[in-house]
Amino acid sequence: MAMERKITYFDGPGEENTNAVLDIAKQRADELSINHILIPSVRGTSAERALDFFTNSNITLFFVGTDPARFSPETKKRIEAAAFKLVFYKQVDYQYPDEVKNAFRRFGQGTKVAVEVTLIAAQERIVEQGAEVVALGGSAKGFDTALVIRAATSDEFLEIEIREILCKPRKTKT
Repeated sequence: MAMERKITYFDGPGEENTNAVLDIAKQRADELSINHILIPSVRGTSAERALDFFTNSNITLFFVGTDPARFSPETKKRIEAAAFKLVFYKQVDYQYPDEVKNAFRRFGQGTKVAVEVTLIAAQERIVEQGAEVVALGGSAKGFDTALVIRAATSDEFLEIEIREILCKPRKTKT
């Protein structure tokens, strides 16, 4: 059995793709009855955009930041008030070897990030091992990548599966 799906390719990476990525991610999550969308955000700006976009939806958002000192305290409060979870990747015990990161970067920085936030979500037991999620990623600011991924912890890394590429930049270098 074959399935044809549309993949959106952006001209290049960047935050100008953010609104389209959010639209694409929500549409596919709804079609597949996926309950979790994983959101990376360094300072909280992308997290704010996702919070605004998914207001009044039944999607559960999971946020991954890099460093609490760089993340907006106001955004952190909004995430907590919405009963979503926020973790900082430097505080999570997981493995993601550099060779693997570099391999995923051939598809773009957003692909590497989307896989990483999926590992973290599974490691933190936000999503179950084997569950399908929509994971977002970006290259500097905003989002430019959305993937459907079968989640796995870093201990079970070989079980992770990129099932669908929903969108990504065609050119991965700026």
